[in-house]
Formats: sequence, structure tokens, C-alpha cells
Amino acid sequence: MKKPLIKICGLRRKEDAVYVNEFDVSFAGFVFAKSKRQIDIETAIEIKKALRDDIKTVGVFADMEVSEVRKITDSVGLDVVQLHSDEDNAYCSLFKDKTVWKALHVKDGSVLEKAALYDVDGFLLDAYDKDMRGGTGKCINWELAAEFAKKHYTVLAGGISAENICEAASVVNPDVIDLSSSVETDGFKDYNKIKQLFEALKERN
Repeated sequence: MKKPLIKICGLRRKEDAVYVNEFDVSFAGFVFAKSKRQIDIETAIEIKKALRDDIKTVGVFADMEVSEVRKITDSVGLDVVQLHSDEDNAYCSLFKDKTVWKALHVKDGSVLEKAALYDVDGFLLDAYDKDMRGGTGKCINWELAAEFAKKHYTVLAGGISAENICEAASVVNPDVIDLSSSVETDGFKDYNKIKQLFEALKERN
């Protein structure tokens, strides 16, 4: 059973960086896709400057032109490109100079067939919602995710919180656990909720 790395997604303020710096966070996510957590290049640069040097930065994109994704990725100096819409493998391959994660929305076992269409560094598994690309706060089928994680580098998202993170880690055995809405209050990152999450993980270990 591996110890999953932790990603906190949807940072919007420099204070968010200060919060995550205190904990064993490996990835920080910036949302550039249309979303309530969407930020611009300048904000992302400022937050990145406030992050610990060892925290890798992830850009979340959906329904965007390659040139726009490239401009943001290079301007901010992102480590990971996370793609959340209907990008095909050819699109994903245009960012081979970065780590590429393709988001797949889990409805049923067909998620394994979808993954076979891509040559990327990893997959983010999130809940299916016809109106939202991510950040739904809904859990996915962990048994399905566990089968997927046996075959692929897996970033597990969807409704994970301090209350269920240990169970999610045990059942799915993912490489990374992605958190966003469960560590927020009123749409902004909450220091105490992040702390509770890591206290729960410490008890597991």
C-alpha cells in the first residue's frame, strides 16, 4: 500500500499558498478553465512565488486552444498540464515537455477503455456531472477506481475529505489524492480544514 501524494487544487490567493506550505503537499492546482475558482496568469504567478520550491504546480484547463494553454503554461512555469475536456491524444501530445494528466469522468467500467486511447503521464479520475468539468464534490465508484489504479498512474478526485481520505487511500491505492471543495469555506481554502485532513492521514500512518 503506497502513501499517496497530496494535491490541493483551486488556489486563488497568496494566503492559500501560505497554508499549503505548512503541510506535506506535493502539488498545488491553479484553475484556468471557466469555473468559480478560475484565476488569471498574473494571480497564478503571484501565488506560485509564495509556494515552497518543492511543490509542483498544476494548471487545470478545459475547452481551450493549444496556443492559450501554451501561453499560460509557459508564463506561469507550470510543471503539470491537467486537461479536463474532450482533448484527444494528439492534443495531449503537444505538451510532452510537461507532465500531462488527462481527466476522465467515471460513470462505469468504460473508463478503462477510454484510458487506452491516451499516451499521457497519468489520469485524474473525477465524478461525472453533465454540467461540471470538475470540482463537483461528489465521490466516484472507488471499486472501479481501484481497478483503474492497478494499471495507471492515478490521481483520485471527487468528494474526498478528512472524514473519508483514509478509506479512499486504502480502497483505491492511488498515486495522488486531489482535494478542493472539502478544504474550503465560502469558496476559499481553509487552513483548519487542511490541518484536519493531514491529522487524519497521520492517524492512518
